[in-house]
Amino acid sequence: MNTACTVELKRPSGLQPILRPRSVAVIGAGRDPQSMSGRLFRNLLSSFRGPVYPVNPKAPEVAGIRTFASIENIPEPVDLVFIAVPAASVLAVVEQCIQKRVKGLVVISAGFSETGAAGKHLESKLRELVHVAGIPMIGPNCFGVFNTDPAVRLLGTFGTAAPPRGHLGIGSQSGALGVVIPDYLQHWNLGASTFVSIGNKADIGETELLEYWRDDPSTRAILLYLESFRAPQEFRRIASEVSRHKPIVAIKAGRTSAGARAAGSHTAALVGPDRAAEALFLQSGVLRVDTLEELFDVASLLAVQSLPRGNRVAILTNAGGPAILCADVLAARGLMLPELTLGTQTELRRGLRPEASVGNPVDLIGSIEPVEFQRCLGVLMDSDEVDSVIVIFVPRDPAAAADVAKAVRETASVHRKSKTVLAVFMQTTEVPAELADDKTRIPGFQFPEAAAGALARVVNYVHQRRAHKKESIPTFPDINLDACRAIVSDALDSTGTDSRWLELPDVLRLLEAVGLKAPRSKIVSSADAAVAVADEWDAPVVLKIVSSTVLHKTDVGGVVVNVRGADLVRAAFQQVMVSSPGATGVLVQEYIAGGCETLIGASREEPFGHLLAFGCGGIDVEILDDIACRLHPLTDVDAHQMIHGVRTARRLTGFRGQTAADINGLQNVLLRVSSLLTIAPEICELDFNPVKVLAGCGGAFVLDARVRVSHTLSGGAATCSPDLR
Repeated sequence: MNTACTVELKRPSGLQPILRPRSVAVIGAGRDPQSMSGRLFRNLLSSFRGPVYPVNPKAPEVAGIRTFASIENIPEPVDLVFIAVPAASVLAVVEQCIQKRVKGLVVISAGFSETGAAGKHLESKLRELVHVAGIPMIGPNCFGVFNTDPAVRLLGTFGTAAPPRGHLGIGSQSGALGVVIPDYLQHWNLGASTFVSIGNKADIGETELLEYWRDDPSTRAILLYLESFRAPQEFRRIASEVSRHKPIVAIKAGRTSAGARAAGSHTAALVGPDRAAEALFLQSGVLRVDTLEELFDVASLLAVQSLPRGNRVAILTNAGGPAILCADVLAARGLMLPELTLGTQTELRRGLRPEASVGNPVDLIGSIEPVEFQRCLGVLMDSDEVDSVIVIFVPRDPAAAADVAKAVRETASVHRKSKTVLAVFMQTTEVPAELADDKTRIPGFQFPEAAAGALARVVNYVHQRRAHKKESIPTFPDINLDACRAIVSDALDSTGTDSRWLELPDVLRLLEAVGLKAPRSKIVSSADAAVAVADEWDAPVVLKIVSSTVLHKTDVGGVVVNVRGADLVRAAFQQVMVSSPGATGVLVQEYIAGGCETLIGASREEPFGHLLAFGCGGIDVEILDDIACRLHPLTDVDAHQMIHGVRTARRLTGFRGQTAADINGLQNVLLRVSSLLTIAPEICELDFNPVKVLAGCGGAFVLDARVRVSHTLSGGAATCSPDLR
């Protein structure tokens, strides 16, 4: 029995005692200075402002410091304890720490859930211990923590390099990445406020880190390396709040799945955990990058520069080729290189050689004169025509690079709050140190594409942050809540399995209860009945097989569209019945002419909850793979961005002179589907394909629908609240 469920758990007190302790102990402090525990202890001894106690029952002293046989033998209070003992001994050591009333734990030891079932069980018991005691814990299986605040100077890792001080809060699920973080910071001329290796996240995870950095005045931007999410909905809530004030940049490893899964709908075949992670970041205001290099490129921009006010960029260069490469990346990522006005061009040309180009890019044609870069950069910084400037310099000698870097920094320092400035110095050595002084630092890059990519990501982040400021989750009073719940509940009561697909009549009733438009429809069992329905409606019809086993009806010839007249209806009935011998009937549906076919669907993605998808509909949906995804619940901004975020969105907005489709009607369908998932979280899979969107204000019609329900609720689905922002 899990005793954690039978006792009242004390609430952990957060990261304060871990990152700002007054005293520290290392249990398992090693005599060998090259061992992990030995290096950890010596790092703390050489850095930490307070007392550091070694605990090692097998050694009288470590690094010249008297040891203690147990944490309980230390006469003074201990705030933070690092544990570096074999996994089998960790529980006993933690119990001693609880008796000692320590305030925080960092468990370096490996051998827990990362090793298999036995380790997972051990980790569960460890989690229970610290939760009952109310002691916050980092780890297990982690690299450690550091805090560069001069008042603390906590280097609690077994790395070999000391990190430079700065304003980045860094969290990593990879301990190995922590080893090289100090070197990366030095290479990018960056500094960190704090670093936490969260390891297996048995207690403290990414959301607790965000809460700490939200309130930490030393942290201005946040970097995360994640391999999994422990509580995605909680992450969404906290990150949405934090990202309004401090940029969060994240890299998420594990994009691909090791194995394929059987999918019961178009939506389930198209979505997956990485699409869910992408949606989570987008809706949380987190800037996602794809590589570690991009992570630090973007960080170098966010840590020291004001955010770009818009997407207009000027390039100032002494070499045409690199400027063209830079311009190509900017244009491909949606940024603009505006043609400069005649007045600005005239001001730029003063004192330049006649062959210099003063359009955009501004090309100084091989110049290495600092004064020319300084004057032209000043003109661009004073101009209202651009929001950011990328300076590209190809040096002929190192001295020239240093002088130009100093000129760029000094000019940019005068305009720090008006423009974002990036510098590219194309040399094999480090970017010039002259790009930084005590007050100003210009982010430096060795390649123009990297600078353009970093700027594009930050501009997009700013756009996203602005868009989500005024978002809301609409409500629909006309939705029949009782009918929706009854349809789902009755379906679950009638099945002996965990999940089942709703019968077609129930699906049609559910659409009506939610307030979604569908063509007139009727299920028939004979050709005569089909003819009678078509005659009654006096309109073209569509005939579809009714079958619980056929997913793609068109693939087996189970759909005939735009049929009119008794003979043609009768022939169509015979055709679709022959296509599937197990069919239970034929759906006769009013034919909706014109419009654009789209897909709207939802699938439960553990541990994220419901993931909604929108994209190009019809039979090509899986070939094109053109979808946009967001996590439930949707805001009005989410729905708008989904519709406009697919490559085929131009079909809806009036391509080649056509009348634009009813975007508002389509957005209404998306938002009502999200409301349905709130009402009936037992829905585990939903596929509306196609949803036909008519021109003008013609509305959006669900032409085909499949809905699967399940007794099992995911954590995300069960706890999901509309009030996430």
